[in-house]
Amino acid sequence: GLLENPDTGTINVCGATDVKANSRQAQHLLRTKIGFLFQNFALIDDKSVSYNLDIACINSKIPRSKWNDKKTKLLKDLQLNISLKEKVYNLSGGEQQRLALARILLKNCDLIFADEPTGSLDISNRDIILDILSQLNRKGKTIVLVSHDSYIVNNSRRVVEL
Repeated sequence: GLLENPDTGTINVCGATDVKANSRQAQHLLRTKIGFLFQNFALIDDKSVSYNLDIACINSKIPRSKWNDKKTKLLKDLQLNISLKEKVYNLSGGEQQRLALARILLKNCDLIFADEPTGSLDISNRDIILDILSQLNRKGKTIVLVSHDSYIVNNSRRVVEL
């Protein structure tokens, strides 16, 4: 995730070679090409849905005049029937995880690190998140997903055990 330098070797990611943690190049990749999806959602709870999505829009190529239209369409696509003005703390866990995923979609990340992204969700919301990640993978996005859930492991295209 470009948060630390390797002990040996080099990091080549998203077309960039020999990337060093905390470098300008790493920061650019983290802002524009790499997304993180966490079990705890990593949202700003006391802010609105819109505010949380604006964070991704700032580093996207979406013109500011189109932000609200893009955000509204994305919420609909993710089956989120919520207002952009809604506070995050009012959302269910499944809604918060889909909102976190919406941030990644707005950034149009090429590489997504997902750390137990369904660990705190019910089966229905788990399946929604997994379906979206699977669709992204079929469209050429790289998904690195860490999970202890045997359902996820058994339904993954590729599994690497560490």
